[in-house]
Amino acid sequence: MCRIILGGTGGQGVITLGKLLAIAGMNEGFNVSCYPIYGAEMRGGYAFSTVILAREEVPSPIISRAELGIFLDPLAFDYLAGMVGRRGMLVINSEQVAVACRRDRRIVPVEALSAARAVGDERCANMVVAGYVAGAAAGRFDPFPGLAALEKALPAVFPGKKNVIALNEEALRSGYRQAIPRPAGRRSD
Repeated sequence: MCRIILGGTGGQGVITLGKLLAIAGMNEGFNVSCYPIYGAEMRGGYAFSTVILAREEVPSPIISRAELGIFLDPLAFDYLAGMVGRRGMLVINSEQVAVACRRDRRIVPVEALSAARAVGDERCANMVVAGYVAGAAAGRFDPFPGLAALEKALPAVFPGKKNVIALNEEALRSGYRQAIPRPAGRRSD
C-alpha cells in the first residue's frame, strides 16, 4: 500500500495532482482512494489531498501516516511533513519550499517552477513534480503508477482540452527526466 499526502495552496494544482494519481492508479488496476480537502477560497486557501494506492482493499480514505509526501507550499510542508514516516519520501517544490537548514535525507527537492516555465506554463509545476515522483517511485513504492499511466490519465483529468493535455504531458516528462539518473558520459538533450 502506498499512502500519499499532498499539500499546497489553492491554484497550485494539488487537487488536480491527487486526481491524476488516483485515475492513473485505477487505470493500472489498483484499489484507490482519493480524498481532497480544501478551503472555501477560490485561490490561495489551503489545499490538501490524500491518495491511497493499494493492491488490497483500502480500509479508509483517512491516513495518519504516509509513505510519500508531496508539498508545493512551505506552510503545507510545515503542517504535514510530520505525517510522512521515517522511511518515507518528502518531495518538495524547492523553489517555493525552503528547507536548506533541515538535514533530513527524506527530503527530495525538485525545481518544478523552472521546469514548468521551460515547458511553457508555470501552472504545470504540479505535473513536473508528478513526473519526478513517477521516476523516483519506481521500485520504491508499490503500487505506484509509472509515467505512461500518468500520461494515459491526463484526458480524464482535462477532458476535451488537447492543448492542456499536451502541455501537461511535456511537464510530466520533464519531471521524469529529472528523476532518472543519466549514465556517465551521456549528454542530456
